[in-house]
Amino acid sequence: MNAQMPCDKERLAEYSKKLKAVGHPIRLRLLCLIAREQDPCVSDLWQCLEQPQPVISQHLAILKQVDIVSAEVHKTKRVYSIIDPFIREMIMKIVAEGTA
Repeated sequence: MNAQMPCDKERLAEYSKKLKAVGHPIRLRLLCLIAREQDPCVSDLWQCLEQPQPVISQHLAILKQVDIVSAEVHKTKRVYSIIDPFIREMIMKIVAEGTA
């Protein structure tokens, strides 16, 4: 039997890292907020999630570390966006289901 792997190991490892990062409930909620809000910044996010700012910053750092989100400085705010297309599509489906 000459069965080929359906996905290469490197690609699976990358998806595994990203899925592990979004597997935490606070990070999933963060991503849903980022997807729904216009120019979400850290203070908006921690207030919406009713979590201390350092907790939200730590979760955002994990998402940035695996290239799921990026931050841009807009005047005095650091604004977050989802940059990973696979994760963005998944989050948009979650958001759409919640508004249906």
